[in-house]
Amino acid sequence: MEVLLIYVWAYFSIFCHEMGHFMVAKMIGFNPYSVKIGTGKRMFKFKLFNCIFEFNILPNGGITYMSNLSLHNIKPKLIFVYLAGPMINCLLFGLIINIYNQRVLHYKFTNYLNIIIFFAAFESLLIIGNLCPSQLTLYGQKHSNDGQQVLDALTKTQAQFIQEKLGLARYTINKNDSSIEFFNNNLKILQILYEAQVEFKKRNFDRAIELLEAIVINDYLIVRDKLYILDILVSIVIEHEQIQYLQKADAWSAQALALAGDIKTIQGTRGAILIELGRYSEGKEMLLPLTESGNDLIDIAYSCCYIAKADYFLGNENQVKDWLKKAKQVGVAPRTLLRIQKEINYFI
Repeated sequence: MEVLLIYVWAYFSIFCHEMGHFMVAKMIGFNPYSVKIGTGKRMFKFKLFNCIFEFNILPNGGITYMSNLSLHNIKPKLIFVYLAGPMINCLLFGLIINIYNQRVLHYKFTNYLNIIIFFAAFESLLIIGNLCPSQLTLYGQKHSNDGQQVLDALTKTQAQFIQEKLGLARYTINKNDSSIEFFNNNLKILQILYEAQVEFKKRNFDRAIELLEAIVINDYLIVRDKLYILDILVSIVIEHEQIQYLQKADAWSAQALALAGDIKTIQGTRGAILIELGRYSEGKEMLLPLTESGNDLIDIAYSCCYIAKADYFLGNENQVKDWLKKAKQVGVAPRTLLRIQKEINYFI
């Protein structure tokens, strides 16, 4: 009975935390379109207020995705959203302490005092864990917790903050140079990029392509900004598994490589597309350097997955298991790993 109560409370607490983010985002004009609660096997999902709510079996995390991120006053607005989750946990903590201090309830629930104390301890740990800046891997991707996102909003310039939110640093040779203004800080273009990201998450790929191709054809874009858009377009095949866009992805990735063949992320994208096209040896050769330590985890994981596919079709089946195992250990691309395993019918 106690174990069930602990499970229910943990799940309820995480749900309330995400609802804090959800409600405040709604209040200030953002559009929460996806809320995930827990990890592991999905139990059920439903749509409410134009948002997909997904509930998974293990109560050990959650995330709220938002769109309509108007870049006007974006930092104070997002700080408000980030803090809303931990503030809900503070309210739950206060409620638990109040219940514990009520003498009548204290007498009535004597057998459950240890559980109530556990609830209070759980809430305090959740508050501390969310407010102390850190990063974690959740749903196969690396995410900053609430505290880290608040810290970024407070300490980074507008250009640095936008760069962080859009993941633009991966498309520069010097990733530590966060003083660069991407897309010349053009708020209209950055707004379109946010919209395109949302269309990706909603799996409206034709609309996302339409938005991004309208930007990338502009001659005034510098190389770095074009690379960002081209790489996102190629991800339709690599990350979102839409193989019907493979020929377009071939052209996009070739264009990106011609613009900046020395950037590892671009090399990885091109190598993956070559393997999708059946050019296994060429693709593998391009991906091998990206599997070494010191590269971005996402580049290592995708490269290992695709090299495993290449080795399978090249007849190097004795090496397939090692590449798949390494990709699994990195742990940041579980969907791609599962897809590759299904394609080659090779599971570890």
